[in-house]
Amino acid sequence: MSKVKRISWENRLGKMLREPGGISVDHALRKAAENLESIRESSLSAVDGQIGLIEAQCRTAGSQPSAFDRAEIYRLANEIHGVAGVFGLNQLGEAAFSLCELIDHLGEAEHWSAEAIGVHLSALRLFRHPDEQVDGEAVLAGLRRITERERRPSRSS
Repeated sequence: MSKVKRISWENRLGKMLREPGGISVDHALRKAAENLESIRESSLSAVDGQIGLIEAQCRTAGSQPSAFDRAEIYRLANEIHGVAGVFGLNQLGEAAFSLCELIDHLGEAEHWSAEAIGVHLSALRLFRHPDEQVDGEAVLAGLRRITERERRPSRSS
């Protein structure tokens, strides 16, 4: 039987909060918010690039993308989801998550729908550069319907 080796690590923030004269929780949170704000524009520009990469991957993949193509599209959508979460862009994150689910469903069904992917890409662009006249909740509901439709085994293609 092998022994379990425990590795302890030091939580630097916890230590600074506990030390006399250390930083306060409010100060730590303010500093974290400032640090996030300092990378906001570059992070959101990266999201624009990721959307472009998904579009390019779809174009080069053709009508029957390989497992690599599907995985790459999924990875990029997942990265968009993560960035959206960090910056509180909930609708962008939900659209990216929906694209990940769609890729899963299409892979399970060994099917591809350029139209469904295209609708998701349009939603990502919309939520990246929001238009106040668009009902975001209605767009997300539409994405959920598309993703659910692709989950069903009996679908006309």
